[in-house]
Amino acid sequence: MEIRRAHASDLPQLKAIGAVAASAAQWTQQQWLDIFHTEAPARLAWIAEDRNGPDQGQGIGFLVARGGGPEWELENIAVLPGFRRQGIGRALLSALLDEARALQAERILLEVRASNRPAIRLYNSKGFQLLARRGGYYRNPDEDALVLVHSY
Repeated sequence: MEIRRAHASDLPQLKAIGAVAASAAQWTQQQWLDIFHTEAPARLAWIAEDRNGPDQGQGIGFLVARGGGPEWELENIAVLPGFRRQGIGRALLSALLDEARALQAERILLEVRASNRPAIRLYNSKGFQLLARRGGYYRNPDEDALVLVHSY
């Protein structure tokens, strides 16, 4: 597996991963395009590629964040179902944490479904802590969001 910064040419792979990952935010075409065309605040994306399987170079996970300045936000993260629990989400999250630290971020925020225990465990393992709960934040199904924060 290799983690690298994503480029606009990776957009088809990012969208395909997001489409099959139930926990990923389901974005419109414009939201996907905005990743590579928004400058203030900057939006950054990473892609995880399979380097060992039959489809070498295939995208197997991604992370998108909005950043620059003291506060960053993890906007979307997904790993293909067949590649979960192999450290890919952790590696993507580490890439974000390293970049934010290098650019002198003070904190990173994210929202996660209250029922998404695997994601919450991952975030907690990387130093994210509960900041707040947003009642009824998610739809289909209706559910609260937990707001987590990682402070440097």
